[in-house]
Parts: sequence; C-alpha cells; structure tokens
Amino acid sequence: MLRFFMFLIVSTLFLHAEHIRWFGNYDMALQLAVKEQKPLMVLLVSPECSACQHMLSVTLKESPSIAWINETFVPVLVTKGQKSSFPIEMLYTLTYPSIFFLTPHELFLEEPIIGEVSSKEFEIYLEKLKD
Repeated sequence: MLRFFMFLIVSTLFLHAEHIRWFGNYDMALQLAVKEQKPLMVLLVSPECSACQHMLSVTLKESPSIAWINETFVPVLVTKGQKSSFPIEMLYTLTYPSIFFLTPHELFLEEPIIGEVSSKEFEIYLEKLKD
C-alpha cells in the first residue's frame, strides 16, 4: 500500500512538472502562430548531436522561463533530415543545436542562438526578448 501511495505522489508531481510543449511539425506550428499571433521558437537539432541532447534534457528543462515560453511562443522542434517541411533556406545552419525566434510572418525577432549555451546564457538571452 505504501508503494502505491508513493507511486501516486511521484506520478502526480511528474505530471505537473513544467516542460516546453514542442510541436514536431513546422507547418502546423506556423499555422497556430499566425492564428494566435504568437512568435515561433524553432529549435534545430541533429540526431547524433550530444550537445542537442544536453540542450533538450538539461538547459531547456531547467529554465525558470518555461511557463513564459509556453505562453509567449509556439515552440517547434525540428530534427535535421526530417521529412516535414520548414524554411531550410532561411534557418540554414551547420551548427546544432540552434534556436531561432521568428514572428508569425517568419521574420527574425532577434539574432539566433547558434550552438549550445548554458542555462544562465539562455535566461540572459530570454531577458532581451522579454523587454
């Protein structure tokens, strides 16, 4: 009985944990961004990139701004080589991970984050966007 109770508590805490609600399809995310007049936050990753895994599993999960990101942006996770379309000519990079912030009309809001950054660097960058 005690194990069941502990499982229930841990499961409840896990379900309430903040996380970025990523779209896996750029076109669908863009449609929502246009509809809701929200900017896009596009994270480009490569499957074989350890820095990308660290960015997703540590840097972005530890961000105290997760709720703000979910409220303010339409977050999109794009994997190198994926079949669905995204504006590769506009978001072209050879460095992964890279994060682009775009208006619903696909104009740049700010310079992209190219390469892995620390949690602190990411928060400093977000502060510029909050202003």
